[in-house]
Amino acid sequence: MRAVNNLQSARVPITEQIVARLGRLLGAAVCEPALIRLDGLTGYEFRPGHFVEPGWAHGSAAVEPVLKTRTLNDRTADDNRRRHAGFFVLHDWLAGSDAQWLYDTAADHMYFSHDHGFYLTGLDWTTESLTSGVAEDFSLASDATGIDPAEVERLAHALEALAKEDLDAEISKLPASWPVTDEELAAVADFADQRRAPVAACVRTLVP
Repeated sequence: MRAVNNLQSARVPITEQIVARLGRLLGAAVCEPALIRLDGLTGYEFRPGHFVEPGWAHGSAAVEPVLKTRTLNDRTADDNRRRHAGFFVLHDWLAGSDAQWLYDTAADHMYFSHDHGFYLTGLDWTTESLTSGVAEDFSLASDATGIDPAEVERLAHALEALAKEDLDAEISKLPASWPVTDEELAAVADFADQRRAPVAACVRTLVP
């Protein structure tokens, strides 16, 4: 769960919701996003001197039992050849950084993309950082050996097939009370839209 008054940035729940929602549009293995109302927890001290405030927070469907990792292992387990392919695409498309994943210890190490707070060009992204970063390379610095070629092609095609209206519809689902302007959300949609074709072409080079 990430609230607006988390200890990193007010952008974090915004970015988390956007990346998860767009990731699901693509069919990538991200945890299902949810919006959680915190009114019943108002005043709870979650860190010394920091208290829960009323309003909406980012949440996601629980996957248990899991461990967190920063390395993509177990490629031949479960359907990770397919799932890992989605991580390469999502990271490049939405300007990932500080990549992290969860893996299910009860299901043959099935992986999920997790903790997207540093995506969209950085923790405190701006319209300017999105505009200047639209042509940058955000490829995931992990070994792509063994990922599923058919899934890479499916993801590339899915990226190319997305319409701007699809992106706008998902991004518009954020709470109106969150500290982000319509102009900033439009810049995110433009960023994601402009990166679709070049990222699709790039990810096709990941497999022979």
